[in-house]
Amino acid sequence: MIDAGAVIGRLRETDARSGGRREAWTEPWAAERERLDAQARAGGGAVFVQRDSFANAWYVLPGETEETVLVGSHCDCVPGGGWLDGILGVHAGLGVLAAIAAGPTPRRTLAIVDWADEEGTRFGRSLLGSSAATGALTAAELDGLAAADGTPAAAIVSAYGFAPSALGHPEPRLRPVVAAVELHIEQGGTLERQGQAVAAVAGCLGVRRSRITLHGVAGHAGSTPMGLRADPVRAGAAFIGELFADAQEHGGLATVGRIEAQPAITTAVPARCVLDLDLRHEVLGELQALDARADRLLARDRAVGSERAALYAQDPIEFDPALVAAATAATAGTAAIAAPVGEPIRSGPLHDSAALAQAGIPTAMLFTSSSGGVSHSRDEDTPERHLVAGIEALYRLVRTLLRD
Repeated sequence: MIDAGAVIGRLRETDARSGGRREAWTEPWAAERERLDAQARAGGGAVFVQRDSFANAWYVLPGETEETVLVGSHCDCVPGGGWLDGILGVHAGLGVLAAIAAGPTPRRTLAIVDWADEEGTRFGRSLLGSSAATGALTAAELDGLAAADGTPAAAIVSAYGFAPSALGHPEPRLRPVVAAVELHIEQGGTLERQGQAVAAVAGCLGVRRSRITLHGVAGHAGSTPMGLRADPVRAGAAFIGELFADAQEHGGLATVGRIEAQPAITTAVPARCVLDLDLRHEVLGELQALDARADRLLARDRAVGSERAALYAQDPIEFDPALVAAATAATAGTAAIAAPVGEPIRSGPLHDSAALAQAGIPTAMLFTSSSGGVSHSRDEDTPERHLVAGIEALYRLVRTLLRD
């Protein structure tokens, strides 16, 4: 049986060391990955540790066959992130690995994967490592990415073992994968509202992410009449208000997570405004309509010019129905809780599992509840008994998949 308490203890130790500072492609992130390597090796047995061409960390216990059950998540976090987002799935996976390694050789091979740069905070491109591994990330796309200071993404990731020249060639370790599963916190309030500790996940919302640049005319704040201004910030505010209302009316989500005015001084009408826009919906047609609405709103304002550059696109994802059913069954019978088993829910946030499912790999997820629905914050939390329920459900699911 898995020692869920030990998994939670390692999560707390990790947070005490590097909590909120494990942004991908930084030294705190790299140092924590070295500790994960050491933990996997200390588990004994025939486990081996490897990095693939895209800086993804693989912890593999060979089985009687090459057919592989993959448990994946990520140890990177957003700046100032919480103690569970992503890394729960990595530590829980290593806990499952240690428990399985202590017994007889499994029929199928078990692989735990720490995907590199799930969050996408450095370059605006989520699921970087998993998308590279499936072949979805192209060299041309990577060449178009850069950090906020203008440093090309390729130069940054290469220093951490990512080989841009390998892009376009899917990771060979994915070929024998017959099932991929992931444990994650919900990052929303659905389970808490329903009184559930853990649930299976049916799929992920589709995403369209872009960077919008609005061009106006600079002026002095004290001498430029309001009616004569070509103010890109004012245009951006009107765009945000209308697009957000449209998203709400049609059951979608719209977020502007970054706004920059240039020059950024109180006494000047800016000449330029940059917005990072994120659109989401569970229905592809509605997502496309919302995306088209953004283009129409930008074109309508003749006082300022606009450019819109795509950063990331992901259609809505449906997980494998048979695996979702197996994940649902695994949530039943947890001694740590007395909550009913609910219907699978849908994820608003993206996960590496979406990249795997898009590549045709049978995939499913498990969610534990999030207190208050809070995530991407130091206030992120989950009741410990709910974490135990999720870790135990993952263990039951993986044991089942290793056999059949």
